[in-house]
Amino acid sequence: MSQHDSRRIAMQAIFLANGEPDLTIEQVETKVAKSLDLKVIPAYAHEIIAGVLAKKSEIEADISKYLKKGWRLERVNRISVAIIEVAIFEISQSDAISAPAAVNEALILCEEFDDPKSKSFINGILANFMPSK
Repeated sequence: MSQHDSRRIAMQAIFLANGEPDLTIEQVETKVAKSLDLKVIPAYAHEIIAGVLAKKSEIEADISKYLKKGWRLERVNRISVAIIEVAIFEISQSDAISAPAAVNEALILCEEFDDPKSKSFINGILANFMPSK
């Protein structure tokens, strides 16, 4: 399974976890595996899921810093939030992908799962997390 497929699975798991915050990582992965008819969650997807959920409050606080004045994370489309969370984890924690590639992958996920109008919002938020040269 490709990293892109793993990223798609992870984003769907994070979306589920955001809607059901009391679930454990194992419960999230079991539900996603069942809904996607997977025997097992790929290792890279598990790494992303576990990483995002372990750093959830930190990632959410980081995103919130870059929202427009008066906006709260709860107002942002849940799919967009899940895509952003996966990308931020990859940018800040993963050696498997470069930061620009993580942003590009997030925009591809946006094309697949989100409203096309969300693409510029996601790109704008993620630009704040790109490492400076």
